[in-house]
Amino acid sequence: MAVKNGPTILLELNELCPPILQRMMARDELPNFRALHAKSDVFVTHTDDESLEPWVQWVTLHTGKGQSVHGARELDEGHLIQTTRLWDKLAEQGLTSLIFGSMNGDTTGSEKVFLFPDPWSAGVKATDPNFQSLHDFIGHQVKEHTNPDSKPGLVDMAKVGAFLASHGLSLKTVSSIVGQLTSEKTKNTDLHWRRAIILDLLLWDVFESSYKKRRPDFATFFANSTAFLQHRYWRHMEPDAYEVKPSRQDLETYGGAIEESYRHMDDIVGRAVKLAGPNGRIIFATALSQEANLRYEHIGGKFVYRPTDFTRLFQWAGAPPATSFEPVMTHQTWASYDSESDAVAAEAALDRITSNGKTIMEWQRDGNRIMFWCGLISQVEDGFQLTQSQTGEPIAFSDLFMSLGQVNNSQHHSDGCFWLPSLGGKPQVHSEKLALEDTTNMIMNTVLDGRRLPAETIAA
Repeated sequence: MAVKNGPTILLELNELCPPILQRMMARDELPNFRALHAKSDVFVTHTDDESLEPWVQWVTLHTGKGQSVHGARELDEGHLIQTTRLWDKLAEQGLTSLIFGSMNGDTTGSEKVFLFPDPWSAGVKATDPNFQSLHDFIGHQVKEHTNPDSKPGLVDMAKVGAFLASHGLSLKTVSSIVGQLTSEKTKNTDLHWRRAIILDLLLWDVFESSYKKRRPDFATFFANSTAFLQHRYWRHMEPDAYEVKPSRQDLETYGGAIEESYRHMDDIVGRAVKLAGPNGRIIFATALSQEANLRYEHIGGKFVYRPTDFTRLFQWAGAPPATSFEPVMTHQTWASYDSESDAVAAEAALDRITSNGKTIMEWQRDGNRIMFWCGLISQVEDGFQLTQSQTGEPIAFSDLFMSLGQVNNSQHHSDGCFWLPSLGGKPQVHSEKLALEDTTNMIMNTVLDGRRLPAETIAA
């Protein structure tokens, strides 16, 4: 089935915020967003999903079903979700898709769907094994960015470098990488936060190369740098909203990080428009947005902590050895076991990591896997001690955990952006909020030239 009006690219720009977009478009700082806005039906989406983190709303958008149906609650659950995604429904209609980084994505195995999983997915592999080395490398960088001792080996770097060189790495991105590394070494300020933007550029190059090779009817591209930087630096963007103010130096260093990321996203929009061509269509979605997190100002802001060594932590607590540890968020990690009984024993061990008789750990178990994290959220003073409640053994908190500082300066908001080409030919800004579940059908109709699918196809 040919797509008469050209291909559709869905830009999944995670958690961009309608008010920030409006403010920066009004200042004419986002020309590509502004041009797209002018020819789109513009909606603010809303979700009633129970969980607003971490990002299970993307599954809602991909399936047309709410969380109560698709069941996603955490990252790295794409392989567990049974509800059919929109790209598999499009495959049933004969259309091809390139799914690049979509959250908790998976596919039924149709040869019409090429899938490059999101960086947090360990249970889903790239449909092309040649892409797996890149996925593993990117996943390691994203999940271990808070671990100062985790660095890629030279062999892995060489493999990824060779892959990128043969899969679209652009001179512009190379120049950005060189400029970033040079600036980090020569400038007397912290510029490491810009690495999140560099990661987007690398992934875009590979996406663009794959798109040109495959020429799919439908494609998605997921980017997370703005969401990441908003959580880190919202306090620096809007210091007046907070009781705890950043230092003058931190304001100078990080105050412009978020808006720079929006200008970076604007560049991605421009690239997508060019890639889709004159007959192509661009859909823009964010699934969620963010807002200032003021819930923890009374304790000086929310602080988070990460184990310095997962194996050592579990050994000290008396847990069975895990088959693997898979970090997924800034301070959250999955521990996997061969049996459910071992996982239950690990739960009991986590409960033994205590301070003043109370456990400091939080966790949730799913069969033989446990997601765990340190439950302390205030700043830990020097000399803070822990006790293994079964053996009575004391240990310094700093021997087992590292502080990641204030990294939750914003929180998720249930509203999101959704812009798509007007099927009626008259773009407009809609005042009523759109249920996030309704976007799936609208995306599919856009891809299918406005031909509405039978209701039973969407409901399946």
